[in-house]
Amino acid sequence: MALLLNNQVWMTEDEKALIEDLLRRGYGEKISNRLLLMPEEALFLMEKRKSFTVSTERGKKKSFDELYKLFTRLDKLFPLKYNVFRDLRERGYCVKTGFKFGSHYRVYARGKKPGSGHADWLVQAIPENRIFEANQLSVAVRLAQNVRKKMIYAVVDKEGDIVYYKVERITP
Repeated sequence: MALLLNNQVWMTEDEKALIEDLLRRGYGEKISNRLLLMPEEALFLMEKRKSFTVSTERGKKKSFDELYKLFTRLDKLFPLKYNVFRDLRERGYCVKTGFKFGSHYRVYARGKKPGSGHADWLVQAIPENRIFEANQLSVAVRLAQNVRKKMIYAVVDKEGDIVYYKVERITP
């Protein structure tokens, strides 16, 4: 069981075996003896593992819908980001936060996990009607190149379908 504390999802040290299993499979970030899950990770686990539950400090179980609404209130792009996260995870990729790299996610190739190598891609989830200035693309691509990753935009349409575009710098 995971705990919802200050709008974050934590696995406590009394769930040691589950924490180790989730870490092996590329979920969460270990902090002391606890595991901090991204909101997307917690919801994905609730969706895929029916035995995975999230409760408040007072022991009230939260439903998938309740957490989805909470995380959407906190981040208006959450539905878009969760759709991309779920798609990448279902395709077998390990997906971690890309916050410190200026993107939504950093994504590891299939079979690769954090700690065993570097992420291959930075992925940004965007709605299909998003308009870019050329310099915005340039900054994102340069940043990705500086950390030896490829920049990918995950464009999500109104039906929730996703098309992935790899954007890279070409020098003549």
